[in-house]
Amino acid sequence: MPFQDTLERDLHFAKHGHEFGAADAAEYERMADAFMFDPINVDVWECIRTNRIDRLRFGYSSHRLGVASILPVFIRTFHLVGAVNIASHGGTRGYFRWQCGRIM
Repeated sequence: MPFQDTLERDLHFAKHGHEFGAADAAEYERMADAFMFDPINVDVWECIRTNRIDRLRFGYSSHRLGVASILPVFIRTFHLVGAVNIASHGGTRGYFRWQCGRIM
C-alpha cells in the first residue's frame, strides 16, 4: 500500500481526491503512487528534504505535490498546490525550493 495505511489513504482522499477527479480512494492512491514512484518527466522536479526522511516531487505546470517517506517507503501526501500559495513563495521555483527546505 503506497499510503502508510488505509486510514491515512482515506483521510487524504477525503481531503484531496476531488482535486484529481478520483472516483474513490483506490483510484486516488493509484494516481499518487504513479506520481511518486513512476519515472519522472521534464515537468516534474524532485528533491530529498534536508531531514533526509522525505522525498518530494512537484509538477512544474500541473502544480501537483507529493511527499513520500524514504524508509519505510510510504506516501505522506499528494495534492494540488494553489496558485496563491505558489505566488506567495516567489513562483514555482521559489515554492519548490521552500518545500524542499522544510523539515516535517
